[in-house]
Amino acid sequence: MNDRLLTVYAPPLEEDISPGSDLAAILVNALRRNRIDLKDGDILVIASKVVSKADGRLLSVNDRAEFEDLVKESSNHLVAERTYASGSTVQIVRTHSGTVQAAAGLDQSNSGGAVVLHPVDSDASAQKLRLRVEEAFSVRIGVVISDTISRPWRIGVGDFALGLSGFSGLDDQRGKPDGDGRVQSVTVRAVADEIAAAADLVKGSSRGLPMALVRGAGGYLDNGRAGAKALSRDLGEDWFRYGHVEAIHRGLGVTELPGRAAAGDNSDDILERVSRAIRVVRAGSSRTPGQAAWRMRIEGSGSRITMAPSDSPATPQAGGPPLLEAMVGLGSLVERMHTALFAEDLSATTKWEWADGELGAFPRGVRINIGLLNP
Repeated sequence: MNDRLLTVYAPPLEEDISPGSDLAAILVNALRRNRIDLKDGDILVIASKVVSKADGRLLSVNDRAEFEDLVKESSNHLVAERTYASGSTVQIVRTHSGTVQAAAGLDQSNSGGAVVLHPVDSDASAQKLRLRVEEAFSVRIGVVISDTISRPWRIGVGDFALGLSGFSGLDDQRGKPDGDGRVQSVTVRAVADEIAAAADLVKGSSRGLPMALVRGAGGYLDNGRAGAKALSRDLGEDWFRYGHVEAIHRGLGVTELPGRAAAGDNSDDILERVSRAIRVVRAGSSRTPGQAAWRMRIEGSGSRITMAPSDSPATPQAGGPPLLEAMVGLGSLVERMHTALFAEDLSATTKWEWADGELGAFPRGVRINIGLLNP
């Protein structure tokens, strides 16, 4: 690409967009009304919300619980989950289209209270809009359907390419020399996301500017057919497919968290964190028998956990002597508890209590003293 000047302009739309609207005609009219003569290589960036509205992708929900159920229906993989003082739960999930977004990208702003779903196939929607606009102006352009996304490790949100047509969203630099003549081996630029982010600086659905014209990036236009789906990393290649808490829970055999998820503002006190850790330990699947022989009790408002023999007689789980199974189970239980406490940002030290028996000393119980991992 040899272009060195990039210009971005958001022409206003005068028409309201509702289910059944001819969005392509509305976009063409807006361009002509603002005396914009499209050129070969131009790229139109269109907010996914107006595409969804025109397609009738709107649903009504009665409360937050129904909204959270809709998030689950719109996703196939939970990355992280947190709760807030309002009682709401926020999930970061992988959507059916492969994107990873908070609340599956569902939106209720500027929609009359309805929930705006993603387009059924954002790449196909981009393709249809591109062909209509190209026919109207006799040009060859690219189209990006954009949405808003948060970013790991960074504050704030930005726009990215949810759907695209007319060009490849990736600029593969592998095998090409850099400025020093060294052959690049890993660089693949996400140009569709960069174009979407640039357009977001001037457009905004709430201001009646759901479309932006990006001029100067025509060098990226080609016959790419992969669409925006090519920009979503496969689940198996995603090093961060779980939040750190969720990864620990899965390692402990918990596929669905019992009770309330961790507070998103880190406001849970030690008692709440310790209680959740115990629920996780008990709900998970362990490969070690004998854990049921021990009961756990919280003391000191969460500053200590005691593990003592259960009131009911131990029942062998693996065909071994009950006492030996219980001893093995206690060791496993202690390790599982330390792991679950780490997920809650809690540190722990263990004090073992011993008793004498016919086979020599054996554990009578355990005290785990707890404190903040990062006070």
